[in-house]
Amino acid sequence: METEIIIIDDHKIFGEGFCSLLENNNFRVKRVFQSPKKALNFLKDNVIEIVFCDINMPEINGIDLIKKIKKTNSECKVIMISMYTEKNIIKKALENNADGYLTKNCSIKDIKTAISNSYSTEKKFISKTLDNNNNNNNNDHDSFTLKYKLTKREREIISHILEEKSNSDIGELLQISKRTVETHRKNIMLKLDVKNSIGIAVKALKFDLV
Repeated sequence: METEIIIIDDHKIFGEGFCSLLENNNFRVKRVFQSPKKALNFLKDNVIEIVFCDINMPEINGIDLIKKIKKTNSECKVIMISMYTEKNIIKKALENNADGYLTKNCSIKDIKTAISNSYSTEKKFISKTLDNNNNNNNNDHDSFTLKYKLTKREREIISHILEEKSNSDIGELLQISKRTVETHRKNIMLKLDVKNSIGIAVKALKFDLV
């Protein structure tokens, strides 16, 4: 029987991109929620084994959400997935019964280990800190740019797309027209061989850019 998973993250692009990444690696994602409250209502009526949950969200923050999920279903495993790498935040999550802690630039290997370890009471998986990432970011960006033959402007636009900015917002930030942004977006999707912003996010996840 397949493990039933849901994702709770208020950023639609990340949530859908993370869902695609899991499904491409043979995991079954039941639902993706942007609203923690809607997710809680869903959990009351559905048996879910694994919940991937962000920390910084409106309505209910991820730490408080762990308690509510565990109250609804004590057997449900809650793995945090966040950009926060501060030790005090990780400690607080684990103290509140998180079953693992991943950073949003984790690898699929880390995800699989976190799921496996979530069933162990002795060894909860925690992503390695990103202390070395600042040194590696340029290399990651370069490999991504080189692989897909992206221009500097296209890389800038991808960064803004991942922040869920509209074409108009990106145009204002980069001081170019909305139509120019639309053209860049089409070229980016063509180069990455994807059909929408979710596809862009999936490719970015693979290169640890989210």
